Amino acid sequence: MAGQFVISLDFELLWGVRDHSDKQAYGQNVLGARDAVPRMLELFAARDIRATWATVGFLFCETKDELMAALPAERPSYTNPRLSNYTYLDEVGKDERSDPYYFAASLVDAISKTPGQELGTHTMSHYYCLEDGQTLAAFEADLVAAKALADLRSASLKSIVFPRNQFTAAHLEVCARQGITHYRGNPDGWAYRAAKGSEQTLAKRALRLIDAYSGVLGAQTFVPRRDGLVDVPASRFLRPCAGKLAAFHPLHLSAIKRGMTEAAKAGRGYHLWWHPHNFGRNLDANMNGLRLIIDHFAFLRDRYGMTSLAMGDF
Repeated sequence: MAGQFVISLDFELLWGVRDHSDKQAYGQNVLGARDAVPRMLELFAARDIRATWATVGFLFCETKDELMAALPAERPSYTNPRLSNYTYLDEVGKDERSDPYYFAASLVDAISKTPGQELGTHTMSHYYCLEDGQTLAAFEADLVAAKALADLRSASLKSIVFPRNQFTAAHLEVCARQGITHYRGNPDGWAYRAAKGSEQTLAKRALRLIDAYSGVLGAQTFVPRRDGLVDVPASRFLRPCAGKLAAFHPLHLSAIKRGMTEAAKAGRGYHLWWHPHNFGRNLDANMNGLRLIIDHFAFLRDRYGMTSLAMGDF
């Protein structure tokens, strides 16, 4: 069997970081993401790359009126209210033109019109499944609202990426009930185990950082697993080329390419993921890094028959 190269993107704009940041601190990354998405789509289309865009439901909206009309009656009741993106609705602007941080209907349309691209869900509100105070009922209401918004744009959501990679078997059962068939599981190992924010210790973060640049925890290739839903587990987070670690980015890309090669030779999967806003600063350098990865995939496709798949293709 040929190996599979999988890409998924957590498309969230400011909704993905609002619990710990704002426009002043992270706005440049968010606006940069709006430039990054069309350039990624152009590259994917030119190189026949399939990808899953796991999109926060709020981004499907073009106006605040549309957003407010789509909100579920039952909302998350986190112990820490800062975690709830419903807390920040008052600061949302009138529409996408006046507030490019919180709306992305035009980008969602661009994704849906680009060949080979799958629109998935990142939940309606960037829902945190493991944080204190959340309930399965609120999660299901959130997911139902996300699917309803997608339906209005003729997008059928079959794949889910859980925000902050938080989920349990019970959340998967809810997804199955709502017609979701595929999800992005976590890589193997203690450092990558699903956990709430307070359990993401310095030791876990440090080990993930070391692994990103060295591959010390292994290639994390996979064979998709079916247990109700199809698990298409992550292999590696594509870190941005920015800041103090920019000089080490070639090591990171090398670790990714080694993993891709191992997957191609063994007929297994390799799943790369990132956020468009990770490319928001230093966009040219990040796009160049992505092109190197795509070039390596093309080599593996020609030599070993590796294929490009979206999550829902499994």
